[in-house]
Amino acid sequence: MDSSQFSSFSLADDKKLILLVEDDEIHASMLFNVLKQETSYLVYHTSDGQEAWHFLQHVKPHLILLDYLLPRMDGLDLYDRIHENKDLQNLPVLMLSAALPRKEIQQRGIASIQKPFEIDDLLQTIDMLILGGTS
Repeated sequence: MDSSQFSSFSLADDKKLILLVEDDEIHASMLFNVLKQETSYLVYHTSDGQEAWHFLQHVKPHLILLDYLLPRMDGLDLYDRIHENKDLQNLPVLMLSAALPRKEIQQRGIASIQKPFEIDDLLQTIDMLILGGTS
């Protein structure tokens, strides 16, 4: 993935961008389609933590929907990297997983939703995080 792939993410039209980091293709497809159909947000999907980190070096989304169990870099490691970076540390993150590590999530103050979840709850939480700008 080179930086030229990110040039299509011009946010000048005031659309908000969500980075979806999910390795399960069925869940990713469902989330991607729901977000495209039910919201006005732009969505970029990647399936592993390393790829997401590379994307974040070029584009700053308005929210990251982050799975916990990911190849090459898990969700907590990616979250920690994001929050160690002064340009990204205030970026809202919503962790989605069936296997959430509750203690680590609470210690870091990460917004989270346990899979399975209600789509309406997810959409409401996404709106709150994007419009409120907190993680």
